Amino acid sequence: MPLPTDSSHLSEVGPELLLEQYGGEVESQFKKTSIMRQYARIRKVAGTDTITNNRVGRTTLKALVPGVRPDAANTPFGKVSLTVDTVILARDNRSMLNELQTHFDARMELAQDHGKEIGYFFDQAFIIQAIKGSTAAAPVLGDGTPNKQSIGPGKNVTLAAAGDEADPDKLAQAIGRIIVAMEENEIPVEELVVFVRPTEFDVLLDNDKLMRSEFSAGNGDVAKGLIYLIKGARIVKTARIPRAAIAAHPLSNAGNGNAYNVTATQAKAVAVLLHPKSLLAGETIPLTSDIWFNREEKQWFVDSFLAFGVTVNRPDVCGAVYKL
Repeated sequence: MPLPTDSSHLSEVGPELLLEQYGGEVESQFKKTSIMRQYARIRKVAGTDTITNNRVGRTTLKALVPGVRPDAANTPFGKVSLTVDTVILARDNRSMLNELQTHFDARMELAQDHGKEIGYFFDQAFIIQAIKGSTAAAPVLGDGTPNKQSIGPGKNVTLAAAGDEADPDKLAQAIGRIIVAMEENEIPVEELVVFVRPTEFDVLLDNDKLMRSEFSAGNGDVAKGLIYLIKGARIVKTARIPRAAIAAHPLSNAGNGNAYNVTATQAKAVAVLLHPKSLLAGETIPLTSDIWFNREEKQWFVDSFLAFGVTVNRPDVCGAVYKL
């Protein structure tokens, strides 16, 4: 008896329609789950696996003297590069495909799970890089002339004592110090986003200056669990800030210096600040789904996959608050 090469003998739902339903739900769930595409620019990478971004130094201004030809000033440049070299895959294998073909709920649940997991993974990679950027040194542009450098080091605050992350005032003050430091560098506060884990977000709900109408009219709602702004920056609750060290992140490899691994110290971040220029991100393969039969293994594979990468672009607009 010949082996099946399609699913027509199992259900009226053929593989094309099944893929359309499954793939559509994966993408829909990914868009619902992932929050980073709202706050970071992700460049399409085609014809290569590497993208580069220029860092521009500080422009020198001069007074124009009548009758005197002004000298030209050389503004220094630097570069940051990102290589996308890993495909991330969510795969489910089935000896028979009829479970997915005949049960609409089953294939929707699988698609939603794939979309959620990929979305969580995608967002966490961005947050990991923002954490690393918060402690990164200032890049050296050109020959390093001090008055021509335009990008400073990352910004971070470590809370003074164990348990301070559970104090509404101390936590808010620490976040505020980073925001003010960025404002001192002419970073528009309305372009910043503060990511806070649910536990610390709940702590901030007890901060009177953020929540009480006499201090912050219409800034939050305890019943709905909402806080809109902190010192003018948007605040977003997310569980994607790592809580433990990550020793073998799937995107890490020798080529990128294990750039996505997380140390025990980095895992102490309780709040992370991002700006649209904080990170350089790109994707070579957008989120893609496939359903196919492997004749050698005699089973069906249900796949969703993508290839992307992210690295620190400007450390001076990366920030993090760390617990002790």
